Amino acid sequence: MESHTLELYPERGQVHIALFRNITNAPELRQRLIAQDTTLACALVEANVIMNVFHILLAVNRAVHDEQNNQIKSHNVHSEIVVDLSSTPNITQSFRRFGLSDETKDLLVIKIGGDASEVKKEMRKNIKGKLVPLRQLEDLRDIKKIKKYYQVGNEENPNVILQLVASAMALKGH
Repeated sequence: MESHTLELYPERGQVHIALFRNITNAPELRQRLIAQDTTLACALVEANVIMNVFHILLAVNRAVHDEQNNQIKSHNVHSEIVVDLSSTPNITQSFRRFGLSDETKDLLVIKIGGDASEVKKEMRKNIKGKLVPLRQLEDLRDIKKIKKYYQVGNEENPNVILQLVASAMALKGH
């Protein structure tokens, strides 16, 4: 798990990001999200549609900004992270593409605020899978799917793809 401080919102607390592989309880987690289980206060993101940690932090920054300005379009700041990963304003499509599904095997868990050791313990309690270093994220990404979701075209350079993804996310709603 990695913890990051948002430069623009240091008072919001650290952002904790963990990658779990081979999870076995995706259907249960999804049902808990649908039921708005407050004991599961985190964002659950399909790992293979994320380029790297920077990609996640872009969505987290926007979600916290939206929260600070009372512009959240979903239930809470954690679900807003999933919405803000998308390049389209369609909330249902955002959750379908970036959120947890019953078939999810590799999962990013993002939690804003809280003590790092407590957050890690809570994540391990809720997510049935193997906690692995975030650097494994690059091995999991499905470039074909990412290029489709962000309409990147034929670009092959991962750095350029990330720039195009960031631009698409930034322009959403404008």
